This record gives sequence, C-alpha cells and structure tokens, in this order.
Amino acid sequence: MDRLQQLSVFRRVVETGNITRAARDLAMSQPSVSRIIGELEGRLGVPLLLRSPRGLTATEAGQLFHGEAVRILEQLDEAEATVRGAQASLVGPVRIACVGAFFNQVVLPWLQDFLLAHPGIQLDARLDPRPVDLVGEGIDLAIRFGPIREQSLIVRRLGRIDFALFASPAYLERAGMPAMPEALAEHAFCRLTTGRATNLLTLDGPDGRTVTIETHGPFAADSVDSTHAAARAGLGIALLAPWGVIDEVAAGLLVPVLPGWRAEPRDVHAAWPGSHSLPRRVRAVLDILVEKAAAEPGLRAR
Repeated sequence: MDRLQQLSVFRRVVETGNITRAARDLAMSQPSVSRIIGELEGRLGVPLLLRSPRGLTATEAGQLFHGEAVRILEQLDEAEATVRGAQASLVGPVRIACVGAFFNQVVLPWLQDFLLAHPGIQLDARLDPRPVDLVGEGIDLAIRFGPIREQSLIVRRLGRIDFALFASPAYLERAGMPAMPEALAEHAFCRLTTGRATNLLTLDGPDGRTVTIETHGPFAADSVDSTHAAARAGLGIALLAPWGVIDEVAAGLLVPVLPGWRAEPRDVHAAWPGSHSLPRRVRAVLDILVEKAAAEPGLRAR
C-alpha cells in the first residue's frame, strides 16, 4: 500500500470535490481512485468524505487530514528540490486568502514583479470576504484585518489601515456636504453590519478630536462590496478603505467626506498555520509582503 499515493489521491479528490475529475487529473481510473479512498478511510477508521448528489466534501476529520496531507506532500517536494539542486529556483503553488478588494488593489501590485521574476510560482488567490479555515482549505498565507483570535496561527503584522467616509456626487448634491462630524447625524449611511453590535461610529480628527455619532440610513449589508456599491448609487455615505476607492475618487464617482477624519483603524496581518513549516516559495512571498508593507504610506507599517 503506497501511503504517499493515498495522500496525493485524497488531496486531489478534496480539491476537485469529484472523483471523476480527480481521476482525470491524476491519469487514473475512477474505480482505482474510489478504491484508494476507501482503503484510506478503512485504515484510519473514520469517514473522510461526505458524499451527496452535488459532489464530495471533506468531513471535519477529512479537513484536518487534508491540511496535513498538503503539508507532507509539499515538504516532500521541497526535499526533492533541494536534492536536485533546484532550490535556487522557486517552484510550486502559493495559496493566499484575502479580501478581494485589498488583494486586487494592494497585494497583487506588490507581488507582480516577484511573480514575473519567478514564473515557476503559481499564485492561487482565494478571495472570500470571510475568514477561511487555513488548514482545511490548504491555504499557505492569509491576509487578515483586526485581531486574530486563532491561537493555532502564526501572525506577522504588516501595518494598520484607517477607514474614511465617501459618498457619490449625486448624494452630496442632494443632501449637502457636511462641514463637521456632528452634522453626519442628519445624513443617510450605507451601513456595514458585519462585526458591528451598534450603529455608533467613532471618528478621529486630524486635530486629535474624537466624535461619536449614531448612523442611520436606507441601506445596510454584511458585505463591504455592497455598501460600496450603494454609496456609488447615491444611497448615502459609506465607510470605506481609501485604497479601495482610489480610481473612483480620481474619476469623480466618489467624493471624500470630511477629509482628514478617520475611523475604525485595524491592524493588517499575514497569518499561517503554526503547525506548518513554510516552504521556501511561501516564505519568499511573505518576505515580499513585509517589505512592500513597510514602504506603503497608507499602511503605516513602521
């Protein structure tokens, strides 16, 4: 029984969610893949996959085993590359989980020169707005905002971002531009509900003054992409990350409200599973992120 083959087959089945596709990718027959998965589950004594008409998903035990399988197989690849003398080149996948807007506007520009210089790297971006299970999803690095409570993760702080207020020209023409923070109480907001227990918003001014107001408005959503779109549509003022609206501000589609006032600062972190040693290619990507963040004025990383 080839245990490494079992790991490779199980990994591909989890990542495709389908035995037929996994068999095609592995150049194996479908019965052979099914037999190997059955032997693996029998040897471990626990079900690793849930089968349904829609496909296959990993059980809780299967998610844990998948993460360990990825780690073992990638360490084997690293060892073989070292022996062959190929360690001078960086080769293989790097899976990054990040919020879509931050990845597109910030992370990808940071990495573009690195990726061009190392064509053997395959960057796989998982742009889910909610935190994902790094081990279960086989993620190498995650970019996260705010406090990280999982003690199983290793964390490297990249910097801090502040959020600011933006609205469309149409809304401001209709409702007027507030001259001071206290006037915001009379304005409509496109409110983000995720992680917020109240409608209170605290703003920090350039002169050190702090003002707290209660927000209200015709639109609320649990997605910043939705509040962003609502602000562009003229439904109200939205709290947005400045790096996510650079192009729209330049094009006149959004206008800063109370420039200089900021709200809800959050630390930005790179995080990875503490049980995993970082392959050299992942460490190289992390080093680029740290270097670029330190030089990014908008992150205040220093």
